Amino acid sequence: MNNTPMRGIADLTSFRTAEGRWSRLGPYYAMFPIEFARETIRSLSRPGDTVLDPFCGRGTAPYVAMVLGREAVGCDINPVAWTYAAAKTDPHPSLSDVVRRIGEVASAARGQDRRAANEFQRFAYCANALGFINAARRELDWRESRLDRTVAAFLLHYLHAKLGEGLSNQMRPSRAMSPGYSVRWWRGKGLTTPPDIDASSFLAERATWRYAKGVPELAGNATIALGDATDALPDCAERADLVVTSPPYVGVTNYRSDSWLRLWALGEGPPEADWSSSQKFSNSKRYEDMLRSVMQAAHDRATRDAVWFLRVDARDRTLSVARRVMAELLPEHRLYERVSLSPRRTQTALYGDRQVKPGDIDLMYVPQKRRKPGSMKDFRLTRATSR
Repeated sequence: MNNTPMRGIADLTSFRTAEGRWSRLGPYYAMFPIEFARETIRSLSRPGDTVLDPFCGRGTAPYVAMVLGREAVGCDINPVAWTYAAAKTDPHPSLSDVVRRIGEVASAARGQDRRAANEFQRFAYCANALGFINAARRELDWRESRLDRTVAAFLLHYLHAKLGEGLSNQMRPSRAMSPGYSVRWWRGKGLTTPPDIDASSFLAERATWRYAKGVPELAGNATIALGDATDALPDCAERADLVVTSPPYVGVTNYRSDSWLRLWALGEGPPEADWSSSQKFSNSKRYEDMLRSVMQAAHDRATRDAVWFLRVDARDRTLSVARRVMAELLPEHRLYERVSLSPRRTQTALYGDRQVKPGDIDLMYVPQKRRKPGSMKDFRLTRATSR
């Protein structure tokens, strides 16, 4: 595999570089660590290869692949995740345009935009911030306009955060809790008055900081699609040489409820959370059908000798399904596995679950004619082939 010196981890994680600043765009509850994506892509592909992620979330894998000189293809069903991924891989090049557009959105706010529609909004946002958000919902064409998408990404990034770090009252950056829970929490903490913030100035200052080192150097190209990857995954100009992804965990992730506030800010959801369990894939059969259809779509766009790398939940209800689906899809690939004890908080911890978890499992599928990558020494062979 490739050992050519490439951009270091510091380039992608340090705020001293454009690549580092843009890599952090978009707080998201379920995502690859940047260091993990960089080492995996660098070890398992070469410059010029195509890297595919059918569950790309906020776009970490496609972004890193692009910066490292690969062609990147990604897809996500969550409009919030797609906005982050599309903006960071293809940001509008002009800061002055972005600042101007932020000002235009602020000027478009109407009187009714500044009035809270419910108790949650009254506690969460001052009138100025709420007016900007409602104007943005109406004015920003984030699906079609690169400029509007970049502005929308900044709005989503700072929509809710720790007090003083975003537009909102005290909230978690990555996931908005339910309106009822939030109101009770604010009352209990005496935080019943949201911070008085000029949203336009606040976002313009943050955009200026993000652009201070420029925009990412496009060593490769990235294509990010919005939708169910079964149908929306883009065709690759060249078939993928590496598929790297992390499928949803059974019964854990529900993008409609987890991203409900940011979806509302995009005009993609109601002003209250949708607590439907349909996107949690609590039913294992439905989850297996989903995973099989998406992985088949990825398989149709990959070379026969592609390496596949999946990070999955170590619990059996996800792990066993992933192993079964991939064994059907890649019967002639060798399977290597390792336990991944990520130091970051788990997805389930965000839901109040404090129990010690077995972590994640990394599954690496290597075609017969390729050797096990030397940089993956901590993987153990668990299946030679299925045939």
